Formats: sequence, structure tokens, C-alpha cells
Amino acid sequence: MRDEGQPPESQDEIVRCLLADLPVRVVVAVTTDVAREAARRHDAGAAGAIALGRGLTAGLLLATLTKDDERVTLQVLGDGPLGGITVDAHGGGSARAYVKNPEAGGVPAGTPRAGLAAAVGRSGLVSVVRDVGLHENFSGTTAIASGEIDEDVERYLTDSEQVESALACETTLGPDGRIAGSAGILVQALPGEAAVEVALARGLFAGGALARAVAAGLPASAEELARAVLTGRLGEIRVLDRRRARFSCPCSRLRAVNSLALLGDAELSSMILDDGKAEVICNFCRARYDFDDAELERIRRRAAGDAGPPS
Repeated sequence: MRDEGQPPESQDEIVRCLLADLPVRVVVAVTTDVAREAARRHDAGAAGAIALGRGLTAGLLLATLTKDDERVTLQVLGDGPLGGITVDAHGGGSARAYVKNPEAGGVPAGTPRAGLAAAVGRSGLVSVVRDVGLHENFSGTTAIASGEIDEDVERYLTDSEQVESALACETTLGPDGRIAGSAGILVQALPGEAAVEVALARGLFAGGALARAVAAGLPASAEELARAVLTGRLGEIRVLDRRRARFSCPCSRLRAVNSLALLGDAELSSMILDDGKAEVICNFCRARYDFDDAELERIRRRAAGDAGPPS
């Protein structure tokens, strides 16, 4: 049976801003509840939880850059023990993610920023697919450079999308091993403009400004976080809009049925005759859908155009 438990109402949010009188945009996401829910569903270890938090934060920041109905798929596929992370984020603020081996990787070292390179790997690819509702999606790929998720996504934005960017995503754990805080900030020079402020932001992030803010306890809102980390350094921040961020997965029993139907007559017949049952588990939220032999036969018949019984 599917686990019908839903996460509590999230207090996470995303704010999109501009620097006053400067062609620079700032997007800030507080993602503590989103990251906690993903880590809970995947029973993630320390490295897996941090990777989920930083990956979800990066995906949500990427998904707010064009249209509100944009969907972004972010993959960081390294050669480390985590085996890669996949994030599916929507411009409206919903996101889901999974790590191939969420229990692997050990406890990342570092204060206040935990290093993920040993768990993610230092060789591999960063891939981004943007779906903005047109006939063709935009996609790009760059090589992993550091094994730190935010640093590699920043490099992707600058090299592949050719937008000068500074990105920092931080997820910290408490003494109990649970996620204590998760947030991210993206600063971008608008196309064709000077990138002095982006370089300043990159220096702040490299110096641990966001990491210290998250480790000390997040402010009450994403806007307050932006001002705490950036104000007085990059200039006045003007908020354009804000939206809630939340963990959400659109999987359903019907989608599980459709995925089974794609297996074809021969494989479904084998399931019926050999096992008499099947289960479909969603990679993103770990919901499980169970099917007995009668249900599998109905799926097989529909997929095969009401052919005869399996032989």
C-alpha cells in the first residue's frame, strides 16, 4: 500500500529580488522543511541528507529564473559513493529529489561548511534540463569540477547558460543528525551587464557568509536571510515576489499502472505466472504501489488490446 502520509505545511519560501538601481537579480530560498522531508523519505545518512538539501535548494533556485510554470531537472552524477543526485523542481515552489545511495558517504567534515566532494565525487557531469512549456526543452551539461553541488551548479550557469552567477547552498545537521537548516542564495548579473556585484557575492560565499548564517540559525524569512548575508555589501535589496517552497511528488497509482503497461505483454505475463504480484516504488518519494495477479492481468489485457490469457 502507498504511504499516504503528507508532510506538514512548509514554512519554507523563495524570494526573487533585484539590487536597487543595479541590473543584478538575487534569488533566496529557505528549504529546511523541504530538505527534512526528502531526507526522511529516503532514510538518508549524513552525506545523503546534506546532498539532498543542497540539491533541492539549487534546483528550486534554478526553476525560478524564467517562467513561473518552468520545470527543471537537475542531475549531479559523480563517481563518489552517493552515486548521483536527481532533483525535479517547479517554478511554483514544489520540488522532489533522490540520491542513488542515500545511506552512503559517511559524515562530511568541515565547520561550518561540510564538504561533500568525497561523497559526490570529483569526476562526472552536471546536467540541467529546462521545460518551459514549449515544443523543445533546453538542456546543458558541464563537467564536475569540485564535487560540491552548489559550486558545480554555479559553474554550469556561467559556462553553459553563459550568465555570470554566484551560488551558495548550505544544509547543516543538528546534534541528533537531523537537518537543522537549509538555504541558498543565487546572485546573477542580467545578460550583457557588468558582473562586479556577482564577483563580490562569490567572494562572500567563498568566505562562508551563508554557511555561518545557516549554522547560527536561519532568520524568520528568506528576505531577512538575504539582507543578513548581502545588505551593506551589494546594496539595497528590493523584493519582487515571494512564494512558498514545499516537497511534493505527483506520483500516483495510475502512473504506476501506466509504467507497468510499458513493460509489454511478455514481461507482464512472466510476472503473473512466476510471481503473481508486482510492486512499483517511486524513486523520488518512496511511495509503494502493490499489484496482485488479477490487477496485473487487467493491465496486461489493456496493454495488449484484450488478448488472451498469458501462456
